[in-house]
Amino acid sequence: MHGKVCLITGAARGLGRVTALEMARQGVEKVFLVDWEGEHGTRTRDEINAITGRDTAEFIYCDQSSLAQVRKLADTIKSKTDKLHVLVNNAGITDPVRRLSVDGFEMHLATNHLSHFLLTYLLLDLLKASTPARIVCISSDAHKAGPGLDFDDFNNEAIWKGNIISNAAAFTAYHRSKLCNIFFMQELSERLFGTGVVINAVSPGYFVNTTIYRNMRGMFKWGAMMVFGFGSMLGLNTPEKGARSHIYLSCSPDAENIKGKYFENAKEKAMGKQAFDEQARKRLWALSEEMVGVVFD
Repeated sequence: MHGKVCLITGAARGLGRVTALEMARQGVEKVFLVDWEGEHGTRTRDEINAITGRDTAEFIYCDQSSLAQVRKLADTIKSKTDKLHVLVNNAGITDPVRRLSVDGFEMHLATNHLSHFLLTYLLLDLLKASTPARIVCISSDAHKAGPGLDFDDFNNEAIWKGNIISNAAAFTAYHRSKLCNIFFMQELSERLFGTGVVINAVSPGYFVNTTIYRNMRGMFKWGAMMVFGFGSMLGLNTPEKGARSHIYLSCSPDAENIKGKYFENAKEKAMGKQAFDEQARKRLWALSEEMVGVVFD
């Protein structure tokens, strides 16, 4: 990774933090850590810089549910570097409380999909200027765990059934957002053909012990804490294991020409049947462009 410049969203803790630390160990020139958790983000930055003995890592605050903040983030990156070799779209949430972003979009849709759709668009020229370059989208096997996208309820309103809090609705919204990640990866992979930029998607595995479950409520939260904690005690679901595909697709020379694939544990994995609905994929792309106000060339 010598000479490489990388950006990781959701890098303060969990899988993003582990990925950034490994990039530093492999000699990355610069890694931008993007997150809304400032204290943890600066702590990760300092940890990385202590390892390398120089200003390898830089933390940038960004609430990715806000499209204005995503645009500001892209402008900040462009002011600091003229190259970008790896973009890891890692940030994600799950929350049983139905919330809307400042732009009026349901938070799973806004944070997990639209923010990364816009950020990738805004940084694509940097990536193309730095070829060979790579984009890694963090999806999940949750993309298989539902019927797919509902364009009549694209902003995830009906699934809450008038309730403010619903763990079941949150999982459906999460499922849809992770399928959006897969559709985005597939469509952009085709559009990037011949540019020297490749894109792939990742499943971290099941019940990886990060803080993504912290907003769950009631029995769901207690159950998650028990499963996640017990798995970590046995070394089964640590962030270090979950981030293996992040690191492989970002750093390995063997992955330089891999594109349009889905990985778990640094091995290619089959996508769900929902991922092969080309009509839904094209419709999502056009709708996403309209919602964030861009048109990919």
